Amino acid sequence: MKRRGQLLSIDALLSLVIVVMVVGVVMNTNDMIKAEITGLLDWYDRVNIANNVLDVLTKNPGYPEDWESNVSNVKMVGLRDNAYPFALDYDKIIALNRSKDNLTSVFNQLAREKDFLFEIYVSKFNVSIEGRFPRIYLADKTFKDLGPGTETVNFVISTDPNPGMDPDPFSVSYIKLWHNGRFYFNEEICSLISGNRIDLNQGDYMKFVIEEPIYLVARRAEREEYLIPANSIIELYIDEEVSKGFSMNFGKGNCSPEDIRFSLTGHGALIITVSAYDNVFPILSSTYTSSRDLWSRGFPTYYFSLINTTYYTDLSTINSSMISSPWVEVSERQSVVSRKIYDLSATPSAEDPLVYGFMAHRVLEGTSLVVKVPQAPGNLSLFAMLGTEVRGVFVYKNSTEFVVNGTLVWYENGEPKVKGYHGENNTIVFPFEELFGSEETEGKIIGLWLYSLNGWERSNVTIEVIPTIEYMLEPKFEPVLIRLLVWDDK
Repeated sequence: MKRRGQLLSIDALLSLVIVVMVVGVVMNTNDMIKAEITGLLDWYDRVNIANNVLDVLTKNPGYPEDWESNVSNVKMVGLRDNAYPFALDYDKIIALNRSKDNLTSVFNQLAREKDFLFEIYVSKFNVSIEGRFPRIYLADKTFKDLGPGTETVNFVISTDPNPGMDPDPFSVSYIKLWHNGRFYFNEEICSLISGNRIDLNQGDYMKFVIEEPIYLVARRAEREEYLIPANSIIELYIDEEVSKGFSMNFGKGNCSPEDIRFSLTGHGALIITVSAYDNVFPILSSTYTSSRDLWSRGFPTYYFSLINTTYYTDLSTINSSMISSPWVEVSERQSVVSRKIYDLSATPSAEDPLVYGFMAHRVLEGTSLVVKVPQAPGNLSLFAMLGTEVRGVFVYKNSTEFVVNGTLVWYENGEPKVKGYHGENNTIVFPFEELFGSEETEGKIIGLWLYSLNGWERSNVTIEVIPTIEYMLEPKFEPVLIRLLVWDDK
């Protein structure tokens, strides 16, 4: 027999059990939801670190806006160009990479003390001068008579230092002759021989390579003699009409495909310009690698990693740190960079130029590159580029005298060209149109590199463009790609 109230006690117990179960499920579900929300917030926070850092870097110029000129004063780093808001500033990118040690606290604040790898891909040039510049023995040396009442020129090129009426001939391995309105090459000149000689006229031009040492002798009021070594190139131009003829003499020589030998003689009212230099030339080359090519190859132009407040560039250390982290977040940006460089005090480099940018105007007439060097012997080389034209310059001193010499080399249709320069007071001047190949600079990309420096301190070498072309130089805008990887291996 059931007692009164027993059924009600069982019902109450069952109700209590159900309530406890519901409360337990609710509490468990709440913990799960809380964990999910916490995980979601952590994930969102991690993802936003990389995005936020790149937003700060690429969407503002930093504070102060010219922080790249004084990195020790920086409050906030930014790469945006002050003058061109649609582009990043190349100078700020360089300052960021070079002065990162001064920016550790700023980076830690931006990355919330997480580890990161910063990569930036900017296109770059690499210039090259392979081989040596030719020695110049005569640089556009002009021989002429000294006017009425004076001795006329007696000009001879032969193997004899004291040539007679019929000088000894010399052998050539190559000859090019401009005569009567056309070029003749090598044995083609044989068809021009008349009476054992070829008479040359005003405007004729010769270029030949000698196989043996020769003497160039000019007799005027005073005698001049120059010894030119074998395997040199000689260029000769007859400037004005000759009174008694200027001739290639084959009396003791020969003219056949494998054996061309002759001497050169001239007498009278001659004006002859001669250059002589080594038959050795440097190879000039420039390689442009775009930022997208570097990106596809995985070769950043600049990169560094901050791991536990220490900078690293060793990839094995960086990869080891990333592997030990439970998560790695990646963010990327694509933009353009304004690239204008005008730093004539920069150090030698095959990549970093003294001058680089887009020429908005034509240079002024008389614009020149002026190089001043120390008293001591030494040398330097420059690489000049205007559009697709490239040229190489060699400046050198072989003694402590105040004389300095220069050699300019370029190529036309694959043929090397040479011009020699001479300066006094340790200063040498290169006209702009000769250094770069043209004064027509408007709308062209210009570049100038100090490629090498030997025997002189950089601080004692002055390079100037007079008048300056800085005001007519505008930035060249190029694609830039940035990647940031963030993790935490603590």
